[in-house]
Amino acid sequence: MNGSINEYYCPWCGSVLPGEDVNLRTGLALCRSCGYTGKADDVKRAGFRVEKPSCITLDKCSMNGRRLVYRRFGWEGLALMVFAVVWDSALVSFLSNIFSSSIGNMHAAVLLLFLLPFVLAGIVVPAMGLLLLFGRMVVEVGRGHGTVFRGIGPVGWSWRFSFSGKETARVVEVKSSKGTVLQLVAVPQPGGKDFRFGWGNQDVQVAEYICAWLNRKSV
Repeated sequence: MNGSINEYYCPWCGSVLPGEDVNLRTGLALCRSCGYTGKADDVKRAGFRVEKPSCITLDKCSMNGRRLVYRRFGWEGLALMVFAVVWDSALVSFLSNIFSSSIGNMHAAVLLLFLLPFVLAGIVVPAMGLLLLFGRMVVEVGRGHGTVFRGIGPVGWSWRFSFSGKETARVVEVKSSKGTVLQLVAVPQPGGKDFRFGWGNQDVQVAEYICAWLNRKSV
């Protein structure tokens, strides 16, 4: 964290605002980074702010709220893609030999049923590799709720959570099945439980910035 009490920061995205975009005489302020416009009284001076990682971009969203997009190029995705190519090539070759042999239909059906988990692995592994290489996480908040989308382009999964703007998001550490510590964002929900999300990485800077952005305290 760093900053200067002599600088203005956007209350939406935390970007530094030049003096000409904060007009105290007219009482208006403009952020050219995210498009925020509002009262100059809402633009805060801050002694610190959370630095925005380069893998995060900010924008307005369709529900008159805010959008955060996180993209991370995961090199482990390359390893999964190489493994998937080898795996699927061997699987296709094996299946071709089955169908071209004189094996009976009943035996072929039983064998294919046995190979079903291997076929599913041949589909899931490259999908995971593509997600790690080209995937994105989109967080949108506004009108009393928020959504989290994970996927590639328009294809993926979406989750919805309650968000009034009064909650205090925080970073929580969760141990994965492999023993690694993951940094997740936790948002309190009306029922008392937390809505937790993240990319499954160990980048605490990203998690801290998303929390600050949700809390509008990245200034």
